[in-house]
This record gives sequence, C-alpha cells and structure tokens, in this order.
Amino acid sequence: MQSYDDVEGFINYTDKDEWRKYIETYVLPLWNYSWILKEYWNQLREDFHGLLFEEVREEDIPLLLGGVIEGSERYTKNSLAKFYAQFFGMRIKDIGAWLLQSRRGEKLTNITVEVVETDFIKFVKTVFKILEVALSHQRLVTNFKEPELNYEELKRNSEKVKQLIKNFYQSLLNIALNYNYGTFFLCSINQVPYHYMKAAYPRIDEILDFLRNEFGLTELTWNNPIKPNTKTYKDYTIYCFPEYNPNNKGKSFGGAICVLNDLIWDVFSSKTKTPEALSMLFVNVPNLKVEFKQRIKGKVPEIYFDNVHYDKDLVADARKMHIDEGFLERYKESLLDILDENAPHLFLNMLKISEVSGNYIDFDSQWW
Repeated sequence: MQSYDDVEGFINYTDKDEWRKYIETYVLPLWNYSWILKEYWNQLREDFHGLLFEEVREEDIPLLLGGVIEGSERYTKNSLAKFYAQFFGMRIKDIGAWLLQSRRGEKLTNITVEVVETDFIKFVKTVFKILEVALSHQRLVTNFKEPELNYEELKRNSEKVKQLIKNFYQSLLNIALNYNYGTFFLCSINQVPYHYMKAAYPRIDEILDFLRNEFGLTELTWNNPIKPNTKTYKDYTIYCFPEYNPNNKGKSFGGAICVLNDLIWDVFSSKTKTPEALSMLFVNVPNLKVEFKQRIKGKVPEIYFDNVHYDKDLVADARKMHIDEGFLERYKESLLDILDENAPHLFLNMLKISEVSGNYIDFDSQWW
C-alpha cells in the first residue's frame, strides 16, 4: 500500500518550518484580503446606508447608477452599479421611484441609499472569523498585523476592488483541500482511527505531540468499549480537532482550517448568491465538493454506515439504525469492522462523526 510519504510534492508534515510556510503562504494572505473586504464594506455602510441620494457626492454617483439602463430598473451587464449591488449590497433603495422622478424632471425626494449585507459579504466575514480563530491558536507565526485600508483609493478605482476580490477568491482556491496538501493533511487526520492514520502517514508519531500542542489535535470523546492499554485500543483511538469532538467542543488551528474547508465546499456548491456574484469576474466558479468527489470516484466503496449502535462486547454484532426510514438492521460486523470500513470515507472527508452518545456513533454524509 502506497503511503502519502511516497506522493511526489506532498507536504513534509513533520517539518515545523513547512507549517510556518503554510501559514505565511496560504493563511495570512486570505486573512488579509478578507479583512480589507469586510472593512471596505463596513466603511461603505457607514458612509452611505440611509443617506439621501441628493446628498451623495457627484464622484460617488457612478457606484449607484453606473450602468443603469435609461428608463429601466435593470443594470447593463457587468456594470459598476451592478457590481456594487451584487458584491456589497450598495444601491438606491427604491430605484423605481428614482427613475420615475427623474423622467418627470422632479426634485428627487425621499430617495435613499442602502448598503445591505450580501451573501458574499457574509461569506467574507465568516472566512475572516475562522481565520482569526486559526491564527490565535498557533504560535508559529506571530509577527503579523492588520493591513491598511485605502478606502478612497478603492472607491475611486473599481479595477483595484475587482482585483481585491480576485485575490480573495484565488486565496480560497489555494487553501482548499482540493489543491493544497497541507489542508488535505489536516482534514484527513480529523476523526480518523490511529492505525489508518499511521498507514497513510508512516511518520505521524514524529509529529503527534506537535499536532496536539500547536494545532490542537485531541482524541474523540466517546464510550470506547476497547480494553485500555492494549494495541487494539491504540490502533482504534480516534483523533480529531476539538471543533469536531461532539462531546468536548473547543477551538484550534487545525480545526479552524477544517471548518474553513467545509465552509468553502458548502458555499461553492450551494445556491447562495456568492457563486453568482463571483461569476461576474470569473468564467468558471468550480463546485469544489463535486470536483473532489469526481477525483476519488471508484477509489473507495460508496457504501458506509450511518448511525451505528454497538455493545461493549467487541465480538457482538453491531447494529445500524436508519432513523429517517424507521428500521433497524443487524450486521455481522463488529464495531472495529465498521470503523475500518468507514475510515477511508472519514479520511477523504466523505463522512463526519456528527454525534456520539451512549453506545452509538452517528456518521453524517458530507456529500448531500
């Protein structure tokens, strides 16, 4: 069986300098871009939300009307006003009333500007919060500071704003599990039995203490029926980050990166307006979850266990509960067999352990 130690170009996961480089190359740039974008939106909201249109400075009017089709409430394709409305939620609150009064040559009255929180801005803010947690729970890189916001410069130069969004988007792709071995490593050791982790990463013992102390790796809290102080107990110790420890939640660097990847996958595969907004700047916005699923198609069996009940006697049959379908099945597999069958799906982020209580473990599919 080939391990990831044999994969050309794979991250040297035992090297602390490699992880320092990972933070400096992938985490900090995305943190910077998300900070600038959220602060730019905050400033736009402070300056324009609720402002009477007649009080808008002439040089700022294109942000609201640049590309509005004369006599219509529609925007021309890729217009400046559409760009600001899609990404930053900045627009004339009642553009129909504005058009009506303009056509009649009336004085514009009670026409206000609004700056609302778009799906894109919500996404940016969430990315920033996750990275704040990540950076505050590591000690490899500490000499960083908030970037500067050149508010007026951005407001006057739409190309710089577009480039900022492009940089943000590219940084998301750069750190995603699909394209980043460091992120893949952190996500793959999350909620995986030790012996499977050891098979994939033969040098994992060299880095376990570092992963615990610096990145927050811990052991899953569950009603483990295996006899302690045995090789079997060690082999089936399930490691995870505290964000993914259902009965002992916490925060960590490693867990924050996994949460970030889950968020990126969800947003890029969802029907929110973020992919739609990004399509103004990019021809193809990939569905990263589907893309990854296609890459691993056929490499692992698609069958896995959902809600597994087990007895403390290891040789007893395990039971699989289908709660939604209302029936109970009994399998010949032991709990260890089921953990082994699910390990590849956990390793490849097809599954997550969503709940552990009493004598059952609930496996939740990440694909649907």
